Amino acid sequence: MKKNTSKTTMLVISMGFLILYLIFSWQWTVIVSLVVGLIGIVSNSFSNKIEWAWMKLAHILSYIIPSVLLGIIFYLILFPLSLLSKVFTKDPLMLSNKFSSYFVNVEKAFDKKDMEKIW
Repeated sequence: MKKNTSKTTMLVISMGFLILYLIFSWQWTVIVSLVVGLIGIVSNSFSNKIEWAWMKLAHILSYIIPSVLLGIIFYLILFPLSLLSKVFTKDPLMLSNKFSSYFVNVEKAFDKKDMEKIW
């Protein structure tokens, strides 16, 4: 049996409108908050319908918001970092055509201790 969470959802929506009033001082948000709160108290069936619509909106936004956030992160953080890395670093992976071989000579003398803990 599914637990009825319509009262909690109505309270969250009401508090959200009150927070919007505190941030932006829009008078209509207080009225909407009171109406949503009264609907949550008075009508159980209407509360269920509002909760259903709210959850459908959340479901639709769950497809849109992650793509937008990932796009913002990519174009505002990762892409500029990659451009800066290309400009200010040399070719550590030797990807350019100026190298005849990918082999790198390491001039180091190995001893017994280097072979004991390889990893």
